[in-house]
Amino acid sequence: MKVYIYKIFERFWHWTQALLILFLAITGFEIHGYYELFGYREAVLFHDNAAWAFLVLIVFAIFWHFTTGEWRQYIPTTKMLKEQAQYYITGIFKGAEHPTNKLVYNKFNPLQRMIYLGLKILVIPVMVLSGFAYMYLNYPNMAFELASLDTVAAIHTMGAFFLIIFVIAHIYLTTTGHKPMSSMKAMLTGWEEMDEKEAKELIISSMEHNLQKTKEQLMSKEDSSKFLDDALEATEKKMGINKEHQFRDVIANSGAGYFKINAKGNFEDVNKAWVKLYKYLSPSDVIGKHYSLSRSKEALKELEDSFAKVMKGETIEHGLVMRKCQDGSVGYHTITMTPCIKDGKINGVEGFILDVDAKNAAAMQWDK
Repeated sequence: MKVYIYKIFERFWHWTQALLILFLAITGFEIHGYYELFGYREAVLFHDNAAWAFLVLIVFAIFWHFTTGEWRQYIPTTKMLKEQAQYYITGIFKGAEHPTNKLVYNKFNPLQRMIYLGLKILVIPVMVLSGFAYMYLNYPNMAFELASLDTVAAIHTMGAFFLIIFVIAHIYLTTTGHKPMSSMKAMLTGWEEMDEKEAKELIISSMEHNLQKTKEQLMSKEDSSKFLDDALEATEKKMGINKEHQFRDVIANSGAGYFKINAKGNFEDVNKAWVKLYKYLSPSDVIGKHYSLSRSKEALKELEDSFAKVMKGETIEHGLVMRKCQDGSVGYHTITMTPCIKDGKINGVEGFILDVDAKNAAAMQWDK
């Protein structure tokens, strides 16, 4: 699935910056005598002109970032920072799932935020200032004169190596997207290729962001709040995306058994993992039936008490529960139950169960 995520100026600024940095590196290292391509005189002229073009681009980019609010993308955060670092160090080579998802208003993961922010407020300013010093602070007729350009040259060259390392790492990391070339294509066309789960989260975040902006623009925030919350819910349902589906998808992917029970105590939904744990053939064997089918007579009282508490707004977690399977056998699991709320009212409960094997169940019973 493809989602439009990169705007025209964003792509123009990105590729123009990349080409200018590459050209500045080529001419800059020729000036330092590493090789001869244009000739020293031409290399200096080309380097100076490219530097001015880069400075103009920076001015326009700063203006664009602040007028569009894109500067918020670079605000550093430590949330999921450790997980992101572990993913790049080891997880990526084991086929692990990416710990963060790219969203329209959150395009960078926590590690990227810190690196890009450092690039913008430290490396680029150092390169610009040292470059200007290199060009203009070595003439006797200037008001300010440097005795030697050795230090300036060393700083400028070190910054250039930092930029080259960044570009190489950046190119490599573009291959870690949905497909090896998907990120590169996205920065050319604006359309990011994502799996269904990533696309759903992106669309939801976009809708929530836009509705929040609309809410802030309305005169009466009190009156508009419920209206816009209802509008968000209606939009999500119309597009086949809602929080309940997100929750259910996460649980299903974890291997836990998901269930939903209405206020009358009848099952409204169970996932395949729940069906497998209770040894039924399909969800249709359970939907519409009372939850009492999942417990023996001796264990039913505890479930009834838990159901009543959740219907009053509590969240229940049980360390160990014995279940009655369809074939008459028994199994053990942990269970979490939370209220289902719609229009401000509790209309049932939902939750999930995690299987516990007999050996661990015996140990847990012994601990009790």
